[in-house]
Amino acid sequence: MEKELTDITKKSSYVFAGKIIGVIFGLIMNLVIARLYGAELYGRFIYIYTFISFFPSLTSLGLRNGLIYFIPKYTTNNDTEKRNTLITNSFILTSLLSVIIIVVISLNSDFISTNLLNNSELSPLIKIMSPLIILLTLNTISQGVFRGKMEIKDFIIGKDLLMPSIKLIVVTALYFLGLRIEGLILGYYIGFIVLIVYYLIKIILNNNIKPKDIRLKNRKLIYTTFKFSLPLFLTGFLTFFVNKTDTFMIGYFLEDVDVGIYNIALRIGTMSSFILIAFNTTFAPMISNLYEKNKIKELGSIYKIITKWILTINLIAFSLFILFSNEIMLFFGQEFTAGAYALIFIGVGQIVNVMVGPAGYLNIMTGKPQYELYSNIIVLILNIILNYIMIPIYGINGAAIASAISVGFTNVMRLILVYKDLNIHPYNISYFNAIISIVASLIVSIIFNSVLNIFWITQVVLVSLFMFILFIIIYYYIGFSDEDLFILNKIKNKALSIKNNN
Repeated sequence: MEKELTDITKKSSYVFAGKIIGVIFGLIMNLVIARLYGAELYGRFIYIYTFISFFPSLTSLGLRNGLIYFIPKYTTNNDTEKRNTLITNSFILTSLLSVIIIVVISLNSDFISTNLLNNSELSPLIKIMSPLIILLTLNTISQGVFRGKMEIKDFIIGKDLLMPSIKLIVVTALYFLGLRIEGLILGYYIGFIVLIVYYLIKIILNNNIKPKDIRLKNRKLIYTTFKFSLPLFLTGFLTFFVNKTDTFMIGYFLEDVDVGIYNIALRIGTMSSFILIAFNTTFAPMISNLYEKNKIKELGSIYKIITKWILTINLIAFSLFILFSNEIMLFFGQEFTAGAYALIFIGVGQIVNVMVGPAGYLNIMTGKPQYELYSNIIVLILNIILNYIMIPIYGINGAAIASAISVGFTNVMRLILVYKDLNIHPYNISYFNAIISIVASLIVSIIFNSVLNIFWITQVVLVSLFMFILFIIIYYYIGFSDEDLFILNKIKNKALSIKNNN
């Protein structure tokens, strides 16, 4: 198991570092947009972008997870031809479908804006933004290739460093040149174009793909991949609705300003999800390999360790939301403080999401992608019903509560299915020691925060550091396991090697 832990730690460290950079850029990006453009204009852009970003879940045909599943198999067997054929076929098929969808949306923008988005004024913006679909689709397929080949470094450089920095520069510059929502749209276009060009160059070079290889061939391979990916295609279709139902229904029932405020709360509340993504990125193809070798016990042990680390980091972030939800939202402007309670409820949903760890990927990568389809059908129906009831009554807080309940339900289902088929779960004494350590440090920090009375930014920083240090001390004495020490030593050695190389 040490080999797998070393591999996960090493490669997840790239994702972790990249995600931190991405989170920082994302935070700055949202801060700049919120401060410059205001909640209403920002909300209008996000409402349309949310609608447009649904279609890549359709046009990608579920092939991202199909690539993650099949590429490691072909790479292990040194079957370069099949691997490259799978990659090129995926890009060609999804690009063609994207073009068709873009044309359909553009021709029906008036109907969409009036009947689906409940705002006839959005029709011109829908036409302008619809070509983003092909860029978002190519981005989805590229991520599948990089993750399947475990080329994490290139994936992270593009997604979390290159694209967000370009978007930030362009959006800010265009605002001061007098553009408003047009500047936001153009900034996103330029950012995604640069990202896709970078990804395609890396994929072609890393896989030695020749121009003659860029064509549709091997229909049997296409059929096999699509057969595996079909449930994932439907799952991705449903997952988008599960994740975006709240934003859609806020935009439909409420105002643009509510969409803007909620989106900032959502971005902040789910910011700590980068740790789940970091481990999922490297753990997903490893699941397939361990399962193929029938190393279920080893798989279960790694599952426990990963889930505990994911939960611990998210609990730290959630504790800060409890302590400083109003102050956090105030950074983005006074009008955004209306989303303080929504931030806490979103944080609850995030905790529920990570408490079961990568259970969804365990189902998919052990050959049960249909499980994700079934659970998402149920949770989508539940999410729509709850949002329909709660948004008109409780506004954006109702949307956050509805999503938390829906996420909780689907994750319980995932965990039950994992246990049914693999007889593994993520819970042990070390898992609960981490929770106890966080709760204890949070209670003390709440008391400390209540008696402290200094400038609010200074107080946020001071109390946050106090809570983190207190957690480390408590957890060190009651919760550290041999696996924790192993991972920390690997991280320490990695950091020292980078320092020495520099």
